[in-house]
Amino acid sequence: MTWRLLTAPGADPAPRRGRVVAAVHGLADNGTTWQHLAALLGAGYRWYTVNAPWSADPGRSLTDGARPADWLRRALAALPEPVDILVGHSFGANAVLDHLAARPEPAVRAAVLLAPLVRPEDRAPHPVLVARTRAAIQQVVADGLRARLGPRAAHVDDDVLAAMVDKAVARVPDGATEVVLDRLLATPRPALGQIDTPTLVLAGRGDQRLAGVRARSLAVMPAVEVHIHPHYGHFCHITQAAEVAAECAEFLDRVAPAPSPTGPTLEVVT
Repeated sequence: MTWRLLTAPGADPAPRRGRVVAAVHGLADNGTTWQHLAALLGAGYRWYTVNAPWSADPGRSLTDGARPADWLRRALAALPEPVDILVGHSFGANAVLDHLAARPEPAVRAAVLLAPLVRPEDRAPHPVLVARTRAAIQQVVADGLRARLGPRAAHVDDDVLAAMVDKAVARVPDGATEVVLDRLLATPRPALGQIDTPTLVLAGRGDQRLAGVRARSLAVMPAVEVHIHPHYGHFCHITQAAEVAAECAEFLDRVAPAPSPTGPTLEVVT
């Protein structure tokens, strides 16, 4: 696995200055999804991003791979410096959640979960939920494509946009649907009540495909803040990036303030 260090304008590349972020993308996405949010949060953070096994890269498969939390634990161990903050979107947020539930060492100072996939305790895993989840996975991939296109989507012919969506859906890794269903149907778990890492959960009321108001079920975590906004979409870190950045900055400045600028420096390995 290869981590990429995103450099925001004006950022100090020297380790041990600022806060180190490891960011995990959602299904059929990749590490570039964090560029805008990283730039908005600015020079006080150093972002490491990685293309996870569930990325849109050709040839990816989850059928024989490790569980997402196991993969994330190994990925974090490969980083050249300790991580202060874990950030995850959608399925990547679930990987972060499972990782935190295992109470790993060393512990991170804070976490941010964007549009995590959760099943409230009163929602039984019946066949209708399973069928809806399968359909929602494809729609979320399409939504992600439109989010990255932004205003340009309005100038793309419908048939061209449909073809682009079909190609994006075709890049969903083998076995992804089953893995997503497994993690979705597993929540909430008793271990969530033991996660004492300060955690910010952001979701949108209208994001009813895989996340949305169901994120409130994560309130069982003792150090969590759950914010549900009417206008946030599943890809709020792109479509509402400025607002998400402001919420993240306020939260992280409270629970994981920047360390002193003095101290030893290390060489960054990328």
